[in-house]
Amino acid sequence: MMKRELVVILEMAKLLEKPLDAPRTIQGILRLLSQLYGLNCGRVSLPEANSQSLQVKYSYGLSVDDLKAGRFNVDINQGVTGYVMRTGSIGLVPDVNDEPLFVRRITELSHHSGGRMAFIAVPILESGTPIGVLSVQREGMHERPFDEDISLLRVAAAMIGQVLRIHQFVVDQTEHLVKENQSLRHSIAVEGMLKQSLAHGILGSSPALMDAVRSTIQVAHSDAPVMLLGESGTGKEKFARMIHQQSDRREKPFICINCAAIPADLLESELFGHTKGAFTGASQNKQGKIVQADGGTLFLDEIGDMPLSLQAKLLRVLQEKKVDPIGSHDSVAVDFRVITATHVNLQASVNQGAFRLDLFYRLHVVPVHLPPLRERQEDIRQLALHFLNELNHHYERNWSLAADAFAVLEGFDWPGNIRQLQNVLERASLTSDQELIDADKLRQALASESSIAIPGNRQPQATAEVAAPGPSDNAPRQYGRSYNWVQEDEADRIRAMLSQTNNNQSEAARRLNISLRQLRYRVDKLGIGRN
Repeated sequence: MMKRELVVILEMAKLLEKPLDAPRTIQGILRLLSQLYGLNCGRVSLPEANSQSLQVKYSYGLSVDDLKAGRFNVDINQGVTGYVMRTGSIGLVPDVNDEPLFVRRITELSHHSGGRMAFIAVPILESGTPIGVLSVQREGMHERPFDEDISLLRVAAAMIGQVLRIHQFVVDQTEHLVKENQSLRHSIAVEGMLKQSLAHGILGSSPALMDAVRSTIQVAHSDAPVMLLGESGTGKEKFARMIHQQSDRREKPFICINCAAIPADLLESELFGHTKGAFTGASQNKQGKIVQADGGTLFLDEIGDMPLSLQAKLLRVLQEKKVDPIGSHDSVAVDFRVITATHVNLQASVNQGAFRLDLFYRLHVVPVHLPPLRERQEDIRQLALHFLNELNHHYERNWSLAADAFAVLEGFDWPGNIRQLQNVLERASLTSDQELIDADKLRQALASESSIAIPGNRQPQATAEVAAPGPSDNAPRQYGRSYNWVQEDEADRIRAMLSQTNNNQSEAARRLNISLRQLRYRVDKLGIGRN
């Protein structure tokens, strides 16, 4: 009999010598126990994550339908299998026919043709702790003692435990390598985007900015129309130029026209061109911007300000790829990629009848949102240092920013965005008696803009101050808004909003209509969240 057990063990050992394949190896061990030793319907039950049940992960000789239906899964707190998993002990039922309680708890008998059947379960251990259960059935009368079966099953369970550990190790390492690879690829992608954006004068690395850069790079090589959406001063022309330089049309012209900067009666001639004598003052032929962009890119800034009459003519050009200069009877074939930009809500303009719906759909193929500066607080320091460096070169000076100046810049809402930041730094520098520009000097420069409301941008609210940490613990500094103290009765409102947003401070600040820095200042000053 010992020889028979050794044969089974040797055959199981041979399975372990092959390349790791956990399902194949474990099923092979269960098959050998059945075919060579008469221990049938073998199964390996493992605990389900976040559950009190054991699920059959590997088996041999059990019905596929029963396995799919989970008929062999058991509660860890019930039955022989659950007992073995809980205690790490051996589970033995010499004859399930004599154990009514056992029969009611498991379904092994559904595959039993009659006669005596024993059920044996042994724990699969790791450092003495059960990690699963190996169970089998032994049918008929056998002279072989159960001790021999149990000894062989313990050897098999040890082998299966090793396979499971190695398999889990490989899975964990693979997941770790995949995550490292994804992280590396992400870092390389971000680094690449940073280089490309810097090459086009787009400074910053905030997530909001990188999302916009990623979106533009993804569509750059196509000819799909791109609509850049964002407030004034967010760098729409820089993004348009970056798209052009990343496209296959980079060797051809990039033509830019601001639809809001040209009077309506002149815009048609600027866009479509005219022939000599087409109207009073047309002393010679003029090539329009659309024809100039042939083969390249046409950037229509502030497209929302284009008159309705010209919108219809532009739509025809986009549909037919032909342009009709004013006064000409001959159409000129054109091939260009169109990029548009607007700071207004074009969908609202369509609803109001101020913008054509068909032209909107023609242009609004790939919308890209350019974040305002208040959503890019991480970039303000880099932008400020860049602009100050340019000012130093231009004016041959050596201005620098004091440490407390950055808190002031990062706390302001910047309704005019990057353009406003650049202008404020220039004003503060030129009016400063010293080369070190401190927080007070910047507050003075910002105070003169307290009543400015940028058309089309988010309007400042007179009751919401822009606070930055100051020397006083009771009265925060503020600028660009009316002066306002932090009130104790604000605490309940802020706590309620943080609770509603699951402690998402960015979303809470947005709903409270204050900046993120303002909210953080209040949270700290009012002791919100402290035990």
